Amino acid sequence: MVQWVYWVWYAIGAILMLTIGVPEALSFSNGLFLVFYALYVLDLIYQQHRRSDLSDQSVKWLRPGLWIASFIIWLGGMGVEWIGVHTHWPFGEYAYSDFFGIHLFSVPVTLGFAWIAVVGNSALISGGGSTWGGKLVRALKTGFWAIVLDFVLDPVAHARGFWEWQAPGGFYGVPWTNYISWFIMGAFLSLFLPAMPKDRHSLLRAKWLYQLFILLFGLLALKEGITGSFIIAIAGVLLAEGSWLYDSRRKVQSV
Repeated sequence: MVQWVYWVWYAIGAILMLTIGVPEALSFSNGLFLVFYALYVLDLIYQQHRRSDLSDQSVKWLRPGLWIASFIIWLGGMGVEWIGVHTHWPFGEYAYSDFFGIHLFSVPVTLGFAWIAVVGNSALISGGGSTWGGKLVRALKTGFWAIVLDFVLDPVAHARGFWEWQAPGGFYGVPWTNYISWFIMGAFLSLFLPAMPKDRHSLLRAKWLYQLFILLFGLLALKEGITGSFIIAIAGVLLAEGSWLYDSRRKVQSV
């Protein structure tokens, strides 16, 4: 159910953003998009519980681990955003518009869900995480996928007024410290997530989710004249595909 809600929301939003823009009457949909993205990611992460909870598919949503990990990432994301807005560290000097809905201490509440979505989706395509050693390797990969996404997302958000950087510079007006911070925080917060599902179908859907999200903002970057972010978006799509193919072949060889 979650996936269908997300993809319908995604399709409508993509058409509007790439053409006439989102009407003022539908501005509430921007924040909801982040919420649906986060819920879809969590649904994919906890796919493996469906096999042990065959009697009741809803049981997986009641597992404490699901909510604890999600809340930690939401709280961590909101916390670092609060620090960033009020101290200008570690991301740089910036402020949020009302684009993503209600604010809590000058930070949109839905930004916490954005952290869940980006960190979770990046961890999904990184795989592994059943041991602490595996989690550390996954954390580095998660940080990489998160920063690739941020190189596309942040310049577009800045150009469209989703949030505003006070000091120009860096990559298309976004400070380099912002990207470094996304890598570090993405890697760190991923450590709270459980092992990723191993079934090919779930991982394939996670790859498509990442690819289509970064492609959407890549096309928005092209529309805004941000060529560098568009190129990175295409590279991100291809890298995710290459990583998927390599991982699939390695699993086949190990069987």
